[in-house]
Amino acid sequence: MNRKIKVYLSGDMYSNWQDLMIESDCIEYLDPRKFSYQNKGMGEFVNQDINKVIESDFVFCYMSEDNPSGFGATWECAVANQHNIPIITVWGKDYIDPFFATKSMYLYTSLQKGIAKICSLATHKHLELNTVTTVDKN
Repeated sequence: MNRKIKVYLSGDMYSNWQDLMIESDCIEYLDPRKFSYQNKGMGEFVNQDINKVIESDFVFCYMSEDNPSGFGATWECAVANQHNIPIITVWGKDYIDPFFATKSMYLYTSLQKGIAKICSLATHKHLELNTVTTVDKN
């Protein structure tokens, strides 16, 4: 079976930065803009969000300069950290939060460099999971 690597996209939901992610046959992006239940009630939204973070292989967090609080991204990454899911962060603010500075596998200030890194990591993990190793028993 050829399993795709799931990358949860954490960050603001209004600037459409998620549309800049590079499409790949080996990556499935979990984009909260596409599955969010924000309009159905906070309980459903939070539970759905947590479940998607937990089912991901990586969390890609973009904390843009325009993201006023970053609370959603922070708790999404806290859930990822609790479940040992690697976090790749792009930090666009002047002050780097200590949580992200210490819990991110990689921390960038350039969105393009962060996108390139998550694509590279996901492709490598995809190959690792989907390569069949044969054993010669002779």
